[in-house]
Amino acid sequence: MRKKLRNLRKKKWFVGAVSFAALLLVSPAAQAASKKKAAGKDPYGINKLLKQLSGKQKLSPNKQVQLEVVLKPRDQNQMADQIYAVNTPGNQDFKHFYSPASFRAKFGQNAEVVGQYRPYFKKYHLKTHNYSNGLMIKVSGKAKNVNKAFNTNLQTAKYRDNPVQFSSKKPKMPAELADNVLTVLGITSFNSKMGGGLTQTGAQAASAKSSKNKTNKKTNKKTKVQTKVTKKKPTKPEKQFAPQKFVNRYHLQPLYDKGYYGQGQTLGVVTFGGFSKRDAQQYWKGEHIATKPNRISVKKLSAPSPFGAAAEKSYGLETTLDVQQSGAIAPQANIRVYQSKFSDVGMVDAFTTAFDENRVSSLSLSYGLSEYIMRYLKNQGLINPVYGQVMNIVMAQGAMQGISTFVASGDTGAYNIGIGGKILNAIQLPNYSIYGTFPADNPWVTTTGGTTLPFHKNYGHGLKFSVDKERAWGGDYMFKAFAKHRNVFLSNLTLYSQLLNGGGGGISHVYGTPQYQQGVSGVNTFNAREFISNALQPRMNPVLLSGTDYGRNFPDVSANADPMTGYQIYMKKTGWVSNIGGTSAVAPQFSGATAVINSGKGGRMGFWNPQIYKLAQDKDKTPFTTLDSATDNSNLYYTGQPGKIYNQATGLGTVDFEKLYNNFQ
Repeated sequence: MRKKLRNLRKKKWFVGAVSFAALLLVSPAAQAASKKKAAGKDPYGINKLLKQLSGKQKLSPNKQVQLEVVLKPRDQNQMADQIYAVNTPGNQDFKHFYSPASFRAKFGQNAEVVGQYRPYFKKYHLKTHNYSNGLMIKVSGKAKNVNKAFNTNLQTAKYRDNPVQFSSKKPKMPAELADNVLTVLGITSFNSKMGGGLTQTGAQAASAKSSKNKTNKKTNKKTKVQTKVTKKKPTKPEKQFAPQKFVNRYHLQPLYDKGYYGQGQTLGVVTFGGFSKRDAQQYWKGEHIATKPNRISVKKLSAPSPFGAAAEKSYGLETTLDVQQSGAIAPQANIRVYQSKFSDVGMVDAFTTAFDENRVSSLSLSYGLSEYIMRYLKNQGLINPVYGQVMNIVMAQGAMQGISTFVASGDTGAYNIGIGGKILNAIQLPNYSIYGTFPADNPWVTTTGGTTLPFHKNYGHGLKFSVDKERAWGGDYMFKAFAKHRNVFLSNLTLYSQLLNGGGGGISHVYGTPQYQQGVSGVNTFNAREFISNALQPRMNPVLLSGTDYGRNFPDVSANADPMTGYQIYMKKTGWVSNIGGTSAVAPQFSGATAVINSGKGGRMGFWNPQIYKLAQDKDKTPFTTLDSATDNSNLYYTGQPGKIYNQATGLGTVDFEKLYNNFQ
């Protein structure tokens, strides 16, 4: 592992092998045909996969299918330059943010090119929606009509007992249309249940009480989502879990004192589950937060879902957390929720819609998946590497439009679960190691990590926890108690899971080191301690390791995310739920804080990273408190780097929002 991390790997930002673990993506190969030609490229092909499928049968002809036709951008090599131009002080284009129309004028296809697709698909009774960026066309209709339009033969089957939708024939279109197509998303879908996949990167709850009073849920076998539910619903919020803790800790109150509450702003939430508006309103009322009435609107987006209704229902806890926290931090801002289904099409559609509307000044996402899963599926010939290019184009558009996008870094520290072997071809073994998290690793988002606040707790029977100062969130501060009270932990799965939790962070092996991180001390070097064994057991007193690596380092910023020092939410069915944490509490909080700052400055902050990495290097202007200790400051692997500005456990550190407001241009 350490040897691997020391290897330098150079990558390009706009070309990478990125995909969804939840999906099997096969794009068409370029080959000539008499009347039609392939739309896009397929470096891997599907022939190898077809040999491993079982139970193949034709997709029901009347089944509704949704695709995303992605057109080739123009001047794509200029995208990074334009992101820096509009987000870097001193540049002549600074703060001259793009609109969807101006983005299209420079990077999208013109109306004449885009206009050719609608009449073609209409002939096959397929509906289309053209986005303003001139690059995305949503196509929907019956499977039998999709087959005719794309010359495909949509089928279903199983791959390792997982449902698969695929076409053994590569999508083709008339040459004049195919020539402008980068790829087609949604032709093939893969329902991943192989031990990785989708993760809600937050909405975690912690308690050392009896596990009989809890319900535990899992999101695709990776990050647990736990709520503390008692027989009698709590009727009042608890002060120590109020959002005011974030406000006071990170000096947002001085901006409130100036009258800045997010008025005139709209903040966005990208999510894959529903929620209750009434729950959110009751939460703000219970916290005595004077909010703007009728502030929430929901944009529901249709998309294929490989996970089913049960999984989507569990995502509601995440949406509830995101809406309630972001709305509490910016009480006078509007909230726009983009609710889709988790799939390749769903993720692209949600972000593209948000940027197409251009209503939100900040946006948050609290989901992710392991980079290992992407690499595994690539090696199996199951993914389309063009997906990474598509997501980068989408995120680049948001950064050019001045939308501040925040993505949670994850809740399992530097670790992610991959796909291991099997015993007797039946028992699946985990592969738990140092892997990045997508899309927290994207260079055009600001990634939020986690910390633990100072606290002292005595649970009785000699079980005590103590944290003396704010540190990186990592369960290792419980290890001494675990060594003394192993039976207590092993009899309480909720408590035991906290040993294995921590703020996500590391070095991407998908994306290269972006310009704003280059030359910053601590980037691409690391200190680490291997706190977790391959058998998922705590290691006591691991030695300090050091090394170098190369890639997009994340997170960028951090704040309180440990459920032990976390927050609370309100749901009618459970009442007030305390000890809620996770880095996905942090992402919407930062989105809310951005709305507050924007209301004071009268304009969009834009993409944070070009400015904050420069500010972090200015001793007089830096708004960051660097958590650089190499001891008692770990995300279960990465620790601080004494004297250096950056570390992969907490990024640049915690933020003083008053100072950020004063120095951010």
